[in-house]
Amino acid sequence: MIPKIVFIIPYRDRETQKQFFIDKMTEVLEDISSDDYRLLFIHQCDSRDFNRGAMKNIGFLYIKSLYPEDYKNITLVFNDVDTTPTTKNQFQYITQPGVIKHFYGCKLALGGIVSVLARDFEYINGFPNFWTWGYEDNLFQERALLVKYTIDRSCFVSLMEKEINHDFSDGFYRYVNRNDYDLYLQKTSNGIHSISNLSYEFDPETNFVNVTHFDVPNIKSKTEQMDLRITNIPYRSRTSTDMKMSFT
Repeated sequence: MIPKIVFIIPYRDRETQKQFFIDKMTEVLEDISSDDYRLLFIHQCDSRDFNRGAMKNIGFLYIKSLYPEDYKNITLVFNDVDTTPTTKNQFQYITQPGVIKHFYGCKLALGGIVSVLARDFEYINGFPNFWTWGYEDNLFQERALLVKYTIDRSCFVSLMEKEINHDFSDGFYRYVNRNDYDLYLQKTSNGIHSISNLSYEFDPETNFVNVTHFDVPNIKSKTEQMDLRITNIPYRSRTSTDMKMSFT
């Protein structure tokens, strides 16, 4: 069976959050046939800094390889492992060509919970493959707006609102690096097509796509810790442009 919806969950070292996610989403999706959706955890298995954008892109590549004739019409839901709806049927995930649905997060960026058709995701080259935290979601939104996709926030929940279960146990500290922030400011084309030497194995018992190797052209640079209570702009821009980052 070809699913109508595939949830792509970037993952590493979040066992407690993962189990809550599975339990809650099983409840939330109870009224949807199990043939119509899949949950896929895209698991970065190496010891490098987490690359959330790459894990999302690899989730797409896995679906494309699995359903080469049908993938374009599948709705991809990018959903962080620490974030779930609170009730059944809270969101209508299925979307249409040219429409990206944003259900939870920050309006400056397409992070949190986002639905997009695989064909549209591919057309704008997905997310940039940034190491560490934050601004891949900002650039994804900018790519969508550049090609005049509609961002539908008609059923949107803002950060910290009680209509979403969001585990903030990570606190206010995030790791960032200068190289990727500069690439963000330069509006890099880095994305799906930038991933090379990809190796993964699918575990049907856990729904894990275990990513054992991938390369991207942006080499990881030194990371620094940032306190979101102080600022959400990691570096002073080398240009005149500063941009707020996503909190998700």
